[in-house]
Amino acid sequence: MKLSTLTLVLASLALSSFVVAGCAADTTDPSAAEDAEDTDVSQDELNSKSAQFIGSYSWRAGDSVEFVDFQQLTLKSNGTYTAKVDSGLVNPAVRCIAFPCTLPEAGAWSAVSSGGKLKIRVNPTGPKPARSYFASVNALSRTLTLTRFGHTTNLFTDGSSCANVRCTATTHCEMKGINGGSIPVCIANAPTPPPPACAKSGCSGQVCADHSVITTCEMRPEYACYHAAACERQADGACGWTKTPALTTCIANAQH
Repeated sequence: MKLSTLTLVLASLALSSFVVAGCAADTTDPSAAEDAEDTDVSQDELNSKSAQFIGSYSWRAGDSVEFVDFQQLTLKSNGTYTAKVDSGLVNPAVRCIAFPCTLPEAGAWSAVSSGGKLKIRVNPTGPKPARSYFASVNALSRTLTLTRFGHTTNLFTDGSSCANVRCTATTHCEMKGINGGSIPVCIANAPTPPPPACAKSGCSGQVCADHSVITTCEMRPEYACYHAAACERQADGACGWTKTPALTTCIANAQH
């Protein structure tokens, strides 16, 4: 009887140890892999690639897909940055009634490589830890795409709107959806429809126009001259009677 009891106790302890060990394995920090950086990429190469990110960017409701930390971000060529970031990253005690709720942040930034992809690492001034974001820039629209922990946002430059885009005379600017956001794109203008044809109008056919004209019904001798005259669009773009020697002579004779 004592042997059976001892056996059960030992079995219970072994099972408990297995459960504890299994739970410990499930608590691995999922962000560890994302924060890992490649060590085989030279600093010169990273410095060269970081130039593409330099600029000022802003979050745009409706176009940015998600809000991921940044409302505004300015990456400077001297390796510093200024930003407006989620207040929870700066001072979690702040409570807001508006969205997004952001506070100013500044510090140093650099480009790093992780899993063969470029990331932007920001290191805020003060005790706050550094953060890293997978990053890419659309060369056409100057849109900065940032991804952190599976969430992606698009930040737009001041020039990423139609107000700052110059298109050719035969095109116009429209905001087009790209990867869930929108960028300014020059689109070919629709063909201009031809103007309506010129035609004789008025009660006696004495008016040349591209629309119906109502006149009083009276007959003057010179009106007969217009029966054989050409009603067509003139050099100034307006409809009118083409002045030929025959028409000019006819009208002059009719008025005497």
